[in-house]
Amino acid sequence: MFKHQVKLSIDALSTRPNHLPIEGGALNAGYTMVDALAVVSNFLGNHGLIYRKDWWWEGNGWTQDMDQALCIEFKEEKNKILVQLLGEQR
Repeated sequence: MFKHQVKLSIDALSTRPNHLPIEGGALNAGYTMVDALAVVSNFLGNHGLIYRKDWWWEGNGWTQDMDQALCIEFKEEKNKILVQLLGEQR
């Protein structure tokens, strides 16, 4: 259903530290990725796209430059252009 994938650099989307400066174990891991996904989700929602209907977060991966990435998939290829707009607003 979601055939059109883009990979978005997590570092380009979030400057939040990945860990809090306190002990926290499993509850204190991966804040940068979650923050980046929240940014993408909010942006796409503000442009009328609905999660699980128009787009899907497939998981994490790597860009061609070997940066950590969010793998986002769209139902319609035309919606991939929105993530280019996201980069211009940051």
